[in-house]
Amino acid sequence: MANNSDPVFTISLEKGLADRRRMPIGQVLSVLNEVRHMLIEAGREIQKERGIECPALDFGLELIADGEGRAFSAGSFRASMAITSDVEVGIEAARRVLDTVYDLGKKPMGRAHDGARFTPTGARIVNRLDRMTFLQQRSKAQAKFQVHVPRTLKPDEKMRTKAVFGEPAVKRLVALREPVFSEEGVVLYGKLVELKDRTQLDSSAGKFWGELRRDNGERWRVEFSEEYQAAVVPLFRQQVRIFGTAQYFQTRAPKLVPTEKPQPEDPKDYVAAFDELFGSNRNLYNADFETLLRKRYGED
Repeated sequence: MANNSDPVFTISLEKGLADRRRMPIGQVLSVLNEVRHMLIEAGREIQKERGIECPALDFGLELIADGEGRAFSAGSFRASMAITSDVEVGIEAARRVLDTVYDLGKKPMGRAHDGARFTPTGARIVNRLDRMTFLQQRSKAQAKFQVHVPRTLKPDEKMRTKAVFGEPAVKRLVALREPVFSEEGVVLYGKLVELKDRTQLDSSAGKFWGELRRDNGERWRVEFSEEYQAAVVPLFRQQVRIFGTAQYFQTRAPKLVPTEKPQPEDPKDYVAAFDELFGSNRNLYNADFETLLRKRYGED
């Protein structure tokens, strides 16, 4: 439960529709949700850096009401989240969020690869911020982020305490959506685990999306043309082979744009592969399979 000794992360929505003391509820909830995920994902990356392989934490985030329980004041909506557990990591996660937002708003514009390099933590934060660009594009509003660390926790005096997510940062994110480079003639194998229709977005007209999960754990976004719908739908949750153009990004998972109809992957016959490969170097080793196994495991 939150108390006065907890660090507090505050989100203020200002300008645009916020000047009317009203905001679309869906936008407000989306912003709060993205900020929550930014803090959690940044915290998990921090713990991985510290050697924890499977971190699981949410900092006990709690919304705090002001003394009169109001969310709007003159020209802004304000919400505060208290960090009630794993405080040290939570403060560091908040610092990285503020640093990333500040840098996005200050760096000069340019192509996606011009001077833009993000740590794994920064890339996750940028990906979440990219989902918040609707705030400025639709409501002409901006978000101000602030963090307050009580003196009892001995705050770092050099720590940034506020940053603004406004038009300059949004323009920077739009530039970062461009691929760093593309590669034609790529063949990917994996399991098609997700299909999505995003036709409510103008840029997705005539397209639908999938996620390809490769055997090595990589996840690829796949941008299908509607002409492939009849071929793709039966392949959902199947092992597939997809040929197309790969695009690589700074802050997003790589994307594959198919240039041929996806095909089911040929089933793997490990027994046949063993039969084909076994004995290919028999003259070199001059021994049968059982003898090689005993030598390998020190039984001879």
